[in-house]
Amino acid sequence: MAALAQALPATVKPGNPLDLADDATPERYRAALSALMGSKDFDALLIIHAPSAAAPSSETAREVIDTLAEAARSGSVTLLTNWSGEYSSQQARRLFTEAGLPTYRTPEGAVTAFMHMAEYRRNQRQLMETPALPVGLTVDAAHVHQMIREALDQGITRLETHEVRPIVEAYGIKTLPTWIAADSDDAVRLSEGLGYPVAPKLRSADIAHKSDVQGVMLALRNAAEVAQAASAMLERAAVTYPAARIEGLSVQSMASRDGTQELRISVEQDSVFGPLILLGDGESDWRAGAPVAVALPPLNMALAHHLVLQGLKMGALRNHRPLYPLDLAALSQLLVQVSDLVVDCTEITALNVSLQLSEYHGDLGALLAIRPYPRQLESVVTLNNSQRCLFRPILPEDEPLLKAFIGLVTRDDLYYRYFSEISEFTHEDLAYMTQIDYDREMAFVAVVQQQDREVIIGVTRVIADPDNTDAEFAVLVRSDLKKLGLGRMLLEKMIDYARAHGLQRLTAITMHNNRGMITLARKLGFTVDIQMQDGIVALSLALEPATA
Repeated sequence: MAALAQALPATVKPGNPLDLADDATPERYRAALSALMGSKDFDALLIIHAPSAAAPSSETAREVIDTLAEAARSGSVTLLTNWSGEYSSQQARRLFTEAGLPTYRTPEGAVTAFMHMAEYRRNQRQLMETPALPVGLTVDAAHVHQMIREALDQGITRLETHEVRPIVEAYGIKTLPTWIAADSDDAVRLSEGLGYPVAPKLRSADIAHKSDVQGVMLALRNAAEVAQAASAMLERAAVTYPAARIEGLSVQSMASRDGTQELRISVEQDSVFGPLILLGDGESDWRAGAPVAVALPPLNMALAHHLVLQGLKMGALRNHRPLYPLDLAALSQLLVQVSDLVVDCTEITALNVSLQLSEYHGDLGALLAIRPYPRQLESVVTLNNSQRCLFRPILPEDEPLLKAFIGLVTRDDLYYRYFSEISEFTHEDLAYMTQIDYDREMAFVAVVQQQDREVIIGVTRVIADPDNTDAEFAVLVRSDLKKLGLGRMLLEKMIDYARAHGLQRLTAITMHNNRGMITLARKLGFTVDIQMQDGIVALSLALEPATA
């Protein structure tokens, strides 16, 4: 501000936006820009010019271009220009284009372009975030698979609220107690046990919309209210739908609504993308065109948090209660739990208050638009020192573990692996190595437990070509843990994976003095081509198709 005040006439008061006044000459533009470009107090600059006799378009544009070219900081500032005037500024805009400076006909166009840049940058940062998994979540997937299997074997494809309860609770999702009543007397007895207030609901698979018969009553406070509501509910259903099968009532505790917000999470199937997780306000039906936030599973905490923010931004969620703000962390964790349930149980085709099931046959990974973590590829091996070691696909959350692992690899071993001197791996480098698409590449990490925490001691990686024919592999073992058979086990693990994945050939390039890798490759049947002129060794292994 002081530099601007010194450079500009007394009639021009520094501020943001900086108004150079109607009589601004090209020299005044130069003075203002020179002061600004000498400062590090801003990251983006939009220069707006309206043609006038004092500041002709082309001359002012040339002055701006020359000033920016001389400024040392011009490369670190996002610069946009808006030279208004349909015809009088055409030459000026051409000059900016030739100088490589973005130029727009209107201020709105420049601002829109800048916001596209900001949104793109924000999206790229979110893609490179190190995701987090909820702490302390337990899952009883085996029990859930058994319950779903029993239902399908009996021809049951729809589970009601009380039947869904043990399934979602097995994934850590808390629910309200729900019991089944045969008639109004039974409903009263159960309500006394649950404690008031309660909510009875008609049970009938033949009546899709219970509201047609006032089939849901909320916040009933005593036995008389429950008895009257239950009897009337059953009577209305029998009169309105005489052919419908009435299966009694479900009686559920009422949640305390003090300081609460009603939300809805639903899972639906899309013909192209597979399962979709939908999030929105639950106080009214989701009508066509109503704002709903949508995400593709699998979710982690970072992606779930982004889904909640997306819902708030688009108006699908409201957060206007200052005394009880929306608990973003808790809602994000709930979304992750729902995602885990959908990913693990491929038979679930829809999830709301009820749950829809159907048999699923085919590639489990292909069911989802984003291939989930392939848990089935995990295996446990025993190293030469009798230590047990877990081989598993790499996770995005492994970034800090991978960084610690690389820190214990010698510079020579890193040079053999990357063919260059690498002083430090950035967050972007590590994110690229840990946040992989399991459908196009694979990385296995060797993990051991040390002092109640996981430690990576080896990594093998393979990246396939677009035709899924050839793939390039690499193996890296912690430098102080060689001679344990780890390198061979990791490479054998990757060969088995590549063969099962339909790849036809594995290739790699190493240096001629990397004798350990060359010896291992020969033992496993690789063709070794020593190219002394280039100082490299090409390794190749033809893969036979995997047998059943």
